Amino acid sequence: MSHSPGPDGQVPHALNEVNDRIRSLMDEPASTERAEKYQRLLSLWTALSRDDVTKAA
Repeated sequence: MSHSPGPDGQVPHALNEVNDRIRSLMDEPASTERAEKYQRLLSLWTALSRDDVTKAA
């Protein structure tokens, strides 16, 4: 999954790790377990991404 860089121009390390885990997971055969792992990783990715957002005034 892509993510825009933070204010310093870098994608946070934790997001890179989650992205790598998602890519690796996609190489596994489709299964209920893979779908559950994918859902957990997407939730984690969303939580980490929210930390980068600056609220508008």
